[in-house]
Amino acid sequence: MLDNEPLPEILQAEWAGDQVRALFADLAAGADVRHVQMRTPETDGTVSLAEAESAFVAGQAIAIQVRYVFENEMWCDTIMPGNPTTKIIRNRLPNG
Repeated sequence: MLDNEPLPEILQAEWAGDQVRALFADLAAGADVRHVQMRTPETDGTVSLAEAESAFVAGQAIAIQVRYVFENEMWCDTIMPGNPTTKIIRNRLPNG
């Protein structure tokens, strides 16, 4: 990384299940979703946002990563389901 390049923005939070379901709805309605990667006990691969949401609701997902564009910025959300809360790590990715 060059000295004058800003560090990527990273946010971390713990959310309840209803907040994560709202995130899926917000992404579907207002973001340009570019890639969804999901890991379950059986597989690790590319899925649709709807498939990832269904797996989250069913308790089948171990981790979900969503790359999307929102307001001309590229973001990556990593969703790690847990009980009672789900860890969300959000990175603003460099444009390029």
